[in-house]
Amino acid sequence: MSKWILTLLTFSLALPVFADQNSSQQNGQNDEYSVISYHDVIDVAQTPDLKIYPQTITRDLLVKQFNMIDELGYHPVSFQQVLDAKAGKQPLPDKAVVLTFDDGYRSVYDIIFPLLKLYDYPAVIAPVGSWMAVPEGGEVPYGDIMLPRERFLSWDQLRELHDSPLIEVASHTYDLHYGIIGNPQGNQEPAATTPKWTPQGYESENEYVARVRDDLARASQQLERELGEAPRVIFWPYGAYSNATLDIAADVDMPHTFSLLGKINNIDESTWAMGRYLIDQETSMKLFEEYLSGRTWDRKTERVVHVDLDYVYDPDEAQQNRNLDKLLDKIKAQGISTVYLQAYADADGDGVAEALYFPNDHMPVKADLFNRVAWQLKKRSGVKVYTWMPVMAFDLGQSHDYVTDVRTGKPNKEQYLRLSPYVERNREIITDIYRDLGLYTKFDGVLFHDDALLTDFEDANPAALEWYQKQWSLPGDVEKIRQSDALMTRWTQRKTQFLIDFTKTLGKQANYYRMLDDDPFAMARNIYARPILEPESQRWFAQDLEAFGRAYDYTAVMAMPYMEGADDPDAWLKELARKSLAKVPAHKLLFELQAQDWRDQSPIPSKQLAHWMKVINQAGIENYGYYPFDFLNGHPETDVLRRNFSLATELGAPQ
Repeated sequence: MSKWILTLLTFSLALPVFADQNSSQQNGQNDEYSVISYHDVIDVAQTPDLKIYPQTITRDLLVKQFNMIDELGYHPVSFQQVLDAKAGKQPLPDKAVVLTFDDGYRSVYDIIFPLLKLYDYPAVIAPVGSWMAVPEGGEVPYGDIMLPRERFLSWDQLRELHDSPLIEVASHTYDLHYGIIGNPQGNQEPAATTPKWTPQGYESENEYVARVRDDLARASQQLERELGEAPRVIFWPYGAYSNATLDIAADVDMPHTFSLLGKINNIDESTWAMGRYLIDQETSMKLFEEYLSGRTWDRKTERVVHVDLDYVYDPDEAQQNRNLDKLLDKIKAQGISTVYLQAYADADGDGVAEALYFPNDHMPVKADLFNRVAWQLKKRSGVKVYTWMPVMAFDLGQSHDYVTDVRTGKPNKEQYLRLSPYVERNREIITDIYRDLGLYTKFDGVLFHDDALLTDFEDANPAALEWYQKQWSLPGDVEKIRQSDALMTRWTQRKTQFLIDFTKTLGKQANYYRMLDDDPFAMARNIYARPILEPESQRWFAQDLEAFGRAYDYTAVMAMPYMEGADDPDAWLKELARKSLAKVPAHKLLFELQAQDWRDQSPIPSKQLAHWMKVINQAGIENYGYYPFDFLNGHPETDVLRRNFSLATELGAPQ
């Protein structure tokens, strides 16, 4: 496994909050199973000079783990037993566990298979097709190095393994186990989930899909030809896959996937992406026991920094690289979980996308920068990255229809310039933009910008008026709606749900090609403070906290007292926290504090920001962050915020 994937895996294993995933055995049968992911195994007594590569473990450790499985009463099961349990044919035994071995090393035959027979443990193994195709005496391309062909299974050995009732052979793709250049800056990213970049440009969507489909079909055909049976399971190299690649695999009759998302599995869940716990030589026996039981450490608390990519961009590439290096260092120093990273260009600061920072078919590309910065943040700073995107605030020029105010018949200058979401062509364009975002960039979730609002005078666009009448059985006239309190309530509710549904559609599009690795996709959405503090003001925004709490993984509350003109910021924040927690559980709330006073464009003192963090945390807010982060000028000061902000200083967090 190459070095760049290790950083992704490291962060997912450094998890500070204990999450108890209890067995679902109350009905008298076991519905859960864990899956363990192994790679190479070496016997240091026999080959003391053999180089140990990432995820390689010793035979002694494997024996200790197999003994623990036996002593604690766990039952290794075949994948067929999982499918039989799903079909209701035969329930899984208590404490079921599936053992898997990636890459097709020769140690599967020399060391692992004898142990499997000794313990009577079934397993699933997955060789890489192109590595198997290397002739005897040749070399296998393994990341940045070459390994002798003899380090991997021969076809005769694989046939013998396949003939054993203990072994199922899966595919590890034919030739996707390597990093591909994924952007103009030359970042190496997983070949299965990345459109290839060359100086001539990117693979098109169709070219990328065809490349992956051809590879998977070739892998399946190779195993069927050599073993007499096609695989039904695929292991994705580096644990990187997408909903698109799952669809492709299913089309070539491999509908089952083992991922590297560390979680317990349930037979009621799809086998499209079963979770696995990755083992290496540093995996302690205590942690291994937690993997078997599904009782694992999982980060729950969110600490977020909201980053303007406009601060990183510079027409001078050398200066841009220096800006990026400074950002990465300062983010890593903060001890946070997540960065909300702007994916659009907004040079004038009006909140409207004038260009994008990723390839797309509808707007200018200011610089193909988002993918590089997001990937580097994940690799070098060890954080999750949510792409921060508008919902409607895209400036596509005068030929498009925008949200209009009934009082003027024009866009409301006090609000963002927003494409009317009731115009079908607008929805198609925005949906395409989000789909391109998922195709060409790497991220963990989406933050929907605070432009997703409609006031009590909007939208008066002709398409909107027709929508109200035909879809919602309301008057096709905003003034008539405003004359009736009952109609206003219905209109507000319909608009609120309409925007929620639209964002969910956008999230689904962004997630289709998005690389899934060790973190599940998440959606967050900004909400203004006034609809929370003054419920009657929901009509002014078409935003509802309770509805957001049901719809999104996180509701990002704009907890910005100066922006809202609060006379007593502390009291205001406490009241905002109280009313928010009364409607949405703490784990689904995230407060965004302001690091700048936009009344005079001055930075808020770091001590003041740290104090606000203390105030909201004491009021019960677990997840919080701030915006903006002026990393170029060092504001806010990391050392001042550390006590109230860094996860590394929390009780029980890893040091």
